[in-house]
Amino acid sequence: MQTDKIKVGSNENGRAEALKEAEKFSEYVGLSEKEALRVRLLTEETMGLVAAITGNFDADFWIESEDNDCKIHLLANTQMNLAKKEELVSISSSGKNEAAKGFMGKIRDIFENSFYNVEEVENLSYTYGGGPIMYASMGMMGSETTNLNSLVCSWSLNKYREALGYHEENPAVKEAWDELENSIVASLADDVRVSVSGDNVEMVIEMKF
Repeated sequence: MQTDKIKVGSNENGRAEALKEAEKFSEYVGLSEKEALRVRLLTEETMGLVAAITGNFDADFWIESEDNDCKIHLLANTQMNLAKKEELVSISSSGKNEAAKGFMGKIRDIFENSFYNVEEVENLSYTYGGGPIMYASMGMMGSETTNLNSLVCSWSLNKYREALGYHEENPAVKEAWDELENSIVASLADDVRVSVSGDNVEMVIEMKF
């Protein structure tokens, strides 16, 4: 089952329609009240990410399911608004975007920086406990640039968790774990993936029932 695709934007266009589609989806597939709440909360978090994207922005939102697997999609074209975002970043006090706050802030940075190129994504880091964590590269699943239709890069929450697990004693990593534990999305989703393929960047939040 797949819902209608809703055009959503940073000016909150499509937010109400997306939430309605989430409710219709839950009713159609017969989710329990608790499961339906998970879908709604994850949809709300996705709309929050859209609202936080720099400058004018729009993307397609939809939900699909197969068997006991549910996926929330957000798909945008990577060629949009590059000049606008570079202008906004250049006039900030540091010449860079403000540091991402919270787990979804970091997902936003990965999604947003995918509009440029893979190197911008791989260089994303954040300071925890006095030390840097390369949160983007730690969750990277692969890099491929052989042609315009091939996968450029793919980031996974599960891959990020796995990478953190190799450095449990690092104080910075412990703080990163705390951030995940306090995140609605990281707590409710079975995985979150951000991938770039050709001219498209897509976030998929996956949950199993």
